Amino acid sequence: MASIKPIGKKACVIGGSGFMASLLVKQLLQKGYAVNTTVRDPDNSKKISHLLALQSLGELKIFGAELTAENDFDAPIAGCELVFQLATPVNFASEDPENDMIKPAISGVLNVLKACARGKGVKRVILTSSAAAVTINELKGTDLVMDESNWTDVEFLTNAKPPTWGYPVSKNN
Repeated sequence: MASIKPIGKKACVIGGSGFMASLLVKQLLQKGYAVNTTVRDPDNSKKISHLLALQSLGELKIFGAELTAENDFDAPIAGCELVFQLATPVNFASEDPENDMIKPAISGVLNVLKACARGKGVKRVILTSSAAAVTINELKGTDLVMDESNWTDVEFLTNAKPPTWGYPVSKNN
């Protein structure tokens, strides 16, 4: 494999152990970025083995961070121009989605944004969502084209509480 030339820029990917996040980490490294990423348990080599393998592509540092711990993001975000927020709590078996997924997701986004503000060098924050944020509605018919006018009906989800309702609400807030 050809050597990747560093470009002197650093990005942070929050929630690097996830599928989409790890693909993003790989692409950033291949473009020459130094990358910091966060995971819940950096000592669990089984859960981060795919990230450890990516260290051969370039400078990749793995930090431990909890979404609900406000200062956990200061070190990984320090010196980064770009911050990608992909992490969100997922527990589809939760008996209490409001407290297990929705509130921690909102808290996590706020904690990352506060760390970005303290970091001072961040030029752009990219907050990812999910198709779940626009697809769970009482829409009728087939062949519907979904766009920003079709945000998930949070009131419907909160009242109807279909299975896994907490995840789309957490990605919609």
